[in-house]
Amino acid sequence: MSEMSDEEQRRILEAPPRGTWALILAIGLAMLVGWLYFFFGLFMSHGPVA
Repeated sequence: MSEMSDEEQRRILEAPPRGTWALILAIGLAMLVGWLYFFFGLFMSHGPVA
């Protein structure tokens, strides 16, 4: 197994967490879609409160 150079280690450690941001974005979008479905599809479809 080859050892990484100091430059490679520094580059990896300083890289932004792209996978984490992608996961946060995907979960956030799924929660937004779910909320919109519940709000407009279920809550608003029942009409005004009597």
